[in-house]
Amino acid sequence: MNARTTPTKGLRLRRVLGRGLFATLLVGAIAGGVLAWERLDVPVSVVEVSGELTAAERARAIELVAAFLPSGIFELDTEALRERLVDESWIDAASVRRRWPETVEIRISPEVAVARWQGDALLSSRGAVIEPLELVGVDSLPRLSGPSGSAPEVMRVFQVVTDVLRPLGLEVEALERDEVGDVQVRTRSGLVIALGADRHAARLQRLAMVLAERLDGRLEDVARLDARYDNGIAVAWRDLPLDARTTAQLSNGTIVETEDPWPIPPQR
Repeated sequence: MNARTTPTKGLRLRRVLGRGLFATLLVGAIAGGVLAWERLDVPVSVVEVSGELTAAERARAIELVAAFLPSGIFELDTEALRERLVDESWIDAASVRRRWPETVEIRISPEVAVARWQGDALLSSRGAVIEPLELVGVDSLPRLSGPSGSAPEVMRVFQVVTDVLRPLGLEVEALERDEVGDVQVRTRSGLVIALGADRHAARLQRLAMVLAERLDGRLEDVARLDARYDNGIAVAWRDLPLDARTTAQLSNGTIVETEDPWPIPPQR
């Protein structure tokens, strides 16, 4: 009986020894992997920031990265860092890349401002409000203003106005939208244009036709244009004092002189 049971016991012993050896090798491999990881996951010591940035923007980007350090090169949460960067209103897009052994590369595309907004802020072409770190080189940008939350709509109107006036040699200096939605434009030549609160594209098309066909060569004499009428444009001339100006209302191509120095369109 002992002769018959000995092989079975030997087999069990070999299995136990084999499992023990495997476990030992596995633990060794894990320990070796951890040790190798620790040796590879060296602390980030170099941060490279690229992009067309001002000195203040570059310094701010490095400050944001520093909040994620010290961290190992592989431990660093690059996606969380990227999201933190694009949370800045002046950053349009950002990428974060590791470069072993100790470098993190940051690529930043800043928002491009096309106008000033409410004095201290800027606007992108999408109407996104940019809180700049410093106001440098923005004095020549047109100044836009409007109620809180109206920046995208104001930018849309500004782009439509710009597209219509640019071929006529007119450049927008300021555009304002008030609480009820009325839009007023001032060009760099001093011409003031009242556009009202709606149908801006249609009114601008009529305005462009009047400027090209009826006021060509006379824009220097015009102080103000009112496009809030349904069928015409009211014109106030520069050559008379404000309280004595006559106006011409252009309707269907016909100039009608009026006694009212600045006729107010009927309320609708």
